[in-house]
Amino acid sequence: MIDFKNDDTLILLCAFRYALGRRTYIVSIVVDLVLHNWDNIPEHDKTLMKKEIIEHKRIHGNIGDTMDEREWDKILNKGI
Repeated sequence: MIDFKNDDTLILLCAFRYALGRRTYIVSIVVDLVLHNWDNIPEHDKTLMKKEIIEHKRIHGNIGDTMDEREWDKILNKGI
């Protein structure tokens, strides 16, 4: 469940979901924002983002182009 009490986290999660699966420069921007704010994101939201990346890849077979996948992997490889 998303922490709706934290507007910044909610906005970041919305940007994350917008960028997920896209093949555009927005992927690297959103990933950079997520990683820059990683220590301020609640653990359950970090887990949710990782789960959604994995689920998108499972359902669609990819998560964008190769360069996009490298960006999403930065989040998957980040410790919680």
